[in-house]
Amino acid sequence: MDFFRSMAIAFSMYSAIPMPQFQWDQKNYENSFAFFPLVGAGLSGVMYLVYKFFSIFNFGALPASLVLSAIIVIYTGGFHIDGYMDTMDALCSHRDRSEKIRIMKDSHIGAFGVIQLIVLTLFVTSGICQVMSSGYFSSILYAFVISRALSGIAVCTFKRRDSNTSLIHFDTKGSRQFVLTMMFIYIFAVITISFLNRQPFVIAATLISVLWLFLSRIICEKEFGGISGDTSGYFLCICEAVFIWTLALCIKISVVDF
Repeated sequence: MDFFRSMAIAFSMYSAIPMPQFQWDQKNYENSFAFFPLVGAGLSGVMYLVYKFFSIFNFGALPASLVLSAIIVIYTGGFHIDGYMDTMDALCSHRDRSEKIRIMKDSHIGAFGVIQLIVLTLFVTSGICQVMSSGYFSSILYAFVISRALSGIAVCTFKRRDSNTSLIHFDTKGSRQFVLTMMFIYIFAVITISFLNRQPFVIAATLISVLWLFLSRIICEKEFGGISGDTSGYFLCICEAVFIWTLALCIKISVVDF
């Protein structure tokens, strides 16, 4: 029962899928982050069904990729995009650390956040379109599990900005160990499945995503003094774009006749 409660909490928090309502227990809440990548797996399933629908009716890659990009937002309820926009507002201000943190905490959306969201959307949509046109759409579906697994690793191991961040809910030693173990299991499962399915580009995209994980750590510690709930959304959104475009580039490189 505790297993399903924690999983239901994860889907309630990180997706727009309706879940049964019940009294949240602190331990269930702490362990819910271990099921964060399963929320990504659910998104992958929805996107695959939408992709098959477009394939049956022979829609072009561009309209299909636009709808699939919208599905990402609809499924998550824009939860991570909010953090991405807040973080980009702060980073693009080029102010000192204290001012950047103030901007990030501001509930109002700035122009930089909107501009950077448009840029992100263009990258994600064009990347999906390119990979889909190349006939490797299924490779994209791993992105939503890997991005969340790496986000979980960051939450468990990276320096926090301060003690008031929303990430403190996952601070107990037992919870951290359990979540961290689960994150590595998810990553191992993705690599194993992609290897068995002869999808080497997925492994390459995973490795580049890991590089982005450590780069984002450097950025967050330098600019904000550590990670927070907002920077976690920032990491995840860019990680998905990085994963998808790594796939696109690897596919293109593999067919180029040098």
